[in-house]
Amino acid sequence: MANRSYLFVGDHDGINPGWEVGIPGLEHQVLAEDVYCVPLLWLAMFRPPDLVTATLPPDDDDDDDGPIETTAPLAPKERALAQLDAALPALHQIFEGAGRLDDHAALLREAVASMPGRFVTIELYEIAVLIDEEQYYRDLRAALGSLDRPGDLAADRARLTDLAQLREGRPFPPARLVVDGLDAPDDDWWNHSRLLGTRFLRPVPWEPAPGVPA
Repeated sequence: MANRSYLFVGDHDGINPGWEVGIPGLEHQVLAEDVYCVPLLWLAMFRPPDLVTATLPPDDDDDDDGPIETTAPLAPKERALAQLDAALPALHQIFEGAGRLDDHAALLREAVASMPGRFVTIELYEIAVLIDEEQYYRDLRAALGSLDRPGDLAADRARLTDLAQLREGRPFPPARLVVDGLDAPDDDWWNHSRLLGTRFLRPVPWEPAPGVPA
């Protein structure tokens, strides 16, 4: 079973809402998902002060390891969207030569703004534990910091590329690649989901509506 990340927009004011019991309509608060990574523009909605660490009970009551300490970003929706817009100059500097992300960010902004919840968070524990959890959180914090103040551009690019699992060597794919069914290499289709993620249950503006061919 693939390790997944989830982008939540809801009224739960804590991290990892998928681990909580009794949140009504939780599945409809998931805007998008992806596998083995956290998409680049999801990250762009957050900064290091948004990282929250919490101790949560294990999924399995018979788990001998006890409670789990996990870290994830959490921000009020208005701040998350403002930070998404503010991150674009840094991303264009860090990924110089790869093209612009204004149209991609506009689609994500539209999707997040359309959700009724007050908070945005990424559930990423399954990604953090794939290799070295402590190193993952260090890289995550550094990557979010670079969205305000890029430092070593090569290091910033490598870190964000790794977190999002982007395939280097090609410009960013068109924002409407999937919804318009454009002809493009496999790497472009791969990178599109590593920028925005993929639909969970609700429609998203960067993919065709369910049942509607591209």
